[in-house]
Amino acid sequence: MLCKFQVFNPIAIELSPHIGNQLLECRGYCKSPALFLKKICPSLKAVAKHPLIILKVYHDADDESRTLSRRQGLSIVRKLVAGFRKAGLKKGDCFAVTSFSDIMYSMVFLGGVAAGRVFSGTNPAYRVAEMRHHIRTTEVKFFIVEPELLDVVIEGATREGIPKDCIFVFNVRGQKVPYGFRSWEWLLQHGEEDWERITDLETLKRTDVARLTTSGTTGLPKTACQSHYNATSFHTVIATKSQASITWEPRTISPLPMFHVATVPAVHASPFRTGHPIWIMRRFKLEPFLAGIEKHQVTNLAVIPPLVTAIINSPLSKKYSLKSVRTAVSGVAPLDAGSQREMRKLLAPGVTFTQLWGLTETTGAMTLFPYPEEDDTGSVGRLIPNTDVKLVDEDGKDITAFDVRGEICVRGPTVVRQYYRNSKANAETWDEDGYLHTGDILYCDSKTKLWYIVDRKKELIKVRGFQVAPPELEAALLQAKDDIADVAVIGLKSQPDSDAERPRAYVVRKPGSDITEAGVKRLIDDHLASYKQLTGGVVFLDEIPRSPTGKILKRVLREWAGTEEKENVTTRRALIPL
Repeated sequence: MLCKFQVFNPIAIELSPHIGNQLLECRGYCKSPALFLKKICPSLKAVAKHPLIILKVYHDADDESRTLSRRQGLSIVRKLVAGFRKAGLKKGDCFAVTSFSDIMYSMVFLGGVAAGRVFSGTNPAYRVAEMRHHIRTTEVKFFIVEPELLDVVIEGATREGIPKDCIFVFNVRGQKVPYGFRSWEWLLQHGEEDWERITDLETLKRTDVARLTTSGTTGLPKTACQSHYNATSFHTVIATKSQASITWEPRTISPLPMFHVATVPAVHASPFRTGHPIWIMRRFKLEPFLAGIEKHQVTNLAVIPPLVTAIINSPLSKKYSLKSVRTAVSGVAPLDAGSQREMRKLLAPGVTFTQLWGLTETTGAMTLFPYPEEDDTGSVGRLIPNTDVKLVDEDGKDITAFDVRGEICVRGPTVVRQYYRNSKANAETWDEDGYLHTGDILYCDSKTKLWYIVDRKKELIKVRGFQVAPPELEAALLQAKDDIADVAVIGLKSQPDSDAERPRAYVVRKPGSDITEAGVKRLIDDHLASYKQLTGGVVFLDEIPRSPTGKILKRVLREWAGTEEKENVTTRRALIPL
């Protein structure tokens, strides 16, 4: 049954069952790569006529001597196909990349996927406990690791039974390879082999490109299975919906981590399919980012709220010009209207700067503004093509209607089919009609037909663009069995009009324990990534407020937090009546 919201999502894109190979080819949507590229961007006449010309596509933003053309990239990918097969990985096995961003990162992604293997990127900030959890939930069999990050991977992999000869060193910048390990370049030394082609629609839907970690709507990090069908559908609908009216050649710069859904497949695959140049930053630093926009005349800019905050509050925004940008978008978390206005002032007159909304489970954007539509109301735009949605209340009852706030549930070709080997989470997240329950509360305006984020049902904490699951922090703190009897973690807003948050822990000491705030914080610092630290502080309680069924009343904790911040409260001896 069609959702009534489809009435204002009229663009339907034909998704052929003959998708061709996954991500590397352009067959299926069009009769030839040339026609595909021409449809994506009419201005790219040279690329449309010569899909394998030597125009540089990937650029190292930190080292101008390192570039890759489409032809060079495809040769590297074909070598990696042979190398992955030679390394002994079976079809469907999962390989992980642990590295900061690099132009070769995308080649490894494409090479592994083209060989029939499944990609999983790990956060370079992981500690050993997080790496082990990632290995278990994704069933990683093989690692490609930057030398600086090797220690955590070695310990985590060893404790999870992954042998040393399955760890390759990603020494892309000429670093030394530790004794006893092989360089990733070993994978390039076995000739070239063609990639596997998939033409059956059902096989495309069942065959994974990537296993991406996500906190889901509740609980500990899970693994979303992104299929070839999800990835190719995302590329097609986004290119068609958001770039159909673009007449220039897009030039982009990416400061985002390459393990994140924002880059899979948008950074790893789409540049090769379109021929648009992209500059890859190893790590985000504000001045090189702004300088890169000016130097390379970046036209299409994708940012996240913490990055916007850094730009508008820095004097560097006056040193470097952003006037080359012709369209910009912010995602990952809601951006407050004030910051959006201030950022727009730095752009040339008439340049669009809008927001989008999406999830790891939706392969990225689920709503956006197609160019050249503009917005200054804080909306996240319109549904992407081929998307079916409904709104439900707290009991799961369908309340779909305009101007009604409810949990948005989605289904469509970009929505992943499941979490990897997690039947409990799958049953909680997907309903019998195939809708993904997102946990986000939205409504659609009846006059403008625009979507707005109101709240989120899930308890995730947004820190610098990353998701932090309170149960993960709570579990880490409860490991101190001699000191902590009970704990609850919430997120505090960094600023009243910002969506950025800081994790705060409410702790009940065990009798006889004298653990301090510093001691509690150390439990997180020693075992979890830096962005999960308790920057919102620690408050000690006699008792965690709970409902009669035992559920933590985080609503009460948030109410307390408002006064605690003002009064610098670190201990509550008695509970406020509920």
